[in-house]
Amino acid sequence: MAPRREFTPRSVEAEDVRLGRVDPHYAKTLIRLLAAHALAEKLTALGYQRALEALADEALRPVVEKNLREERRHAALVYRALGEIGVSQTEADRAMMPALKAPSFEAPLRFARRAAGALDLLMASLSLDMTGLIMIGINYKDSSYAPHAQAAERILEEEAEHEMFGAGELARAVERCGCEAVGEALRGWLPAAVNFFGPPGSGFTYDCLRFGLKARDNDELAELYLSMLERRLSHLGIELPKLTRGYPHALA
Repeated sequence: MAPRREFTPRSVEAEDVRLGRVDPHYAKTLIRLLAAHALAEKLTALGYQRALEALADEALRPVVEKNLREERRHAALVYRALGEIGVSQTEADRAMMPALKAPSFEAPLRFARRAAGALDLLMASLSLDMTGLIMIGINYKDSSYAPHAQAAERILEEEAEHEMFGAGELARAVERCGCEAVGEALRGWLPAAVNFFGPPGSGFTYDCLRFGLKARDNDELAELYLSMLERRLSHLGIELPKLTRGYPHALA
């Protein structure tokens, strides 16, 4: 059962946090959430930068350049929100170092470090842009922390275009490479994409729900993502890979 929400949407401002007008644990939870969001945006931007440097298909260059600019802007928005409550980008990233070893960061790290080629670019879009759109649109746009909700609104407008790019590229990839190749690439990326939402029922998520920093638990978002992706794949004749139950997910 979800906890009762203690703060209504956009009811807390940066000044409330800076002046200690809210529970200190609210501030601690908020900083961890913002730091994770900022780092995910930053890693996605690094992935687009890497993809751009190795891009062979020049037709994709304008879109990748646009996505890179926007991901950098998204990261800057969230880091700015952290700065308003006295947390620098360096401090936020340092605090996230242990979390980088968690399954929830596997997809953005893979994109930033190892993704190569147009098919990996597509898989990253399905794994990061699509999951990000769900997470930001459902969890963050009605955050009790007003600056995060405002940043989420701005990000959503651009992430929707990124996700539309991924949808179009998926159909084109099937035409160019065939269902089998696209399905095999998806098998390599899907567990990391679903794990991106994080573990369900954790103490941290409970606090986020209680403080109104999130609206839904992670397993609900993961199920929504899988159902949306399955519908999209079925139109192209691709079967959604089977995953193990429970976090962290793996291929069944």
